Amino acid sequence: MAIVQNPITGRTRKSFGTAVFSKSYGNNTMRSKAMDVRNPRTEGQMRQRNKFSITVELVRQVLPLINEVYAGSLTTMSPFNKITSINVKNAFVGEPPVLDHTKVVLCDFVSPSVVNVTLTGQDDQVMDITWEPGTTNADDLASSLTFVLFNCDTNQAIIFRDAAMRSAGTASVTVPSDWVGAQTALHVLTSESAVLLAGKPRKDVKFKAGADLSSIVK
Repeated sequence: MAIVQNPITGRTRKSFGTAVFSKSYGNNTMRSKAMDVRNPRTEGQMRQRNKFSITVELVRQVLPLINEVYAGSLTTMSPFNKITSINVKNAFVGEPPVLDHTKVVLCDFVSPSVVNVTLTGQDDQVMDITWEPGTTNADDLASSLTFVLFNCDTNQAIIFRDAAMRSAGTASVTVPSDWVGAQTALHVLTSESAVLLAGKPRKDVKFKAGADLSSIVK
């Protein structure tokens, strides 16, 4: 509960009149209560709400991973708010807007990552993944990769933690049988030992392959 001390309102808890007091990232803030609440339903507003709800559902599934990557480095907003905003603005195409999984962003860091990544569906819901390490750093080569797979039809996510060594260049994972027939999108989490965040090698996660015919689950 926020407590605000000032010469006008004195010691104030929560709200005072139409003013609402709270704390955000260590700062006291004050906002005004809406006196006349409406719920506009214009075509543009409904379109934006739909984009927002789809993005929120997507991001919540992988939020622990996103929080882990940012490692408390954001000072003005939460990782959830940041990534939701980026995707609402940039990850939808067409009219009506449809989520384009090749444009989905889970982190906006710029870091060296694995390259030439492929994602190929095999029998029995097996997904083969290949890549080139994209580094010669011994510590990075010895680090593990985490894979995030999205079902492009349902937006369901599965996280495969520490699925392979970066130096391995190949791995296989298995997805549920109810994914058969769906395209999939692969994001890969890597770490960069040359840059520290919260005292550890900084992590990054990027879309790398999929959302195409070769990524269909069989």
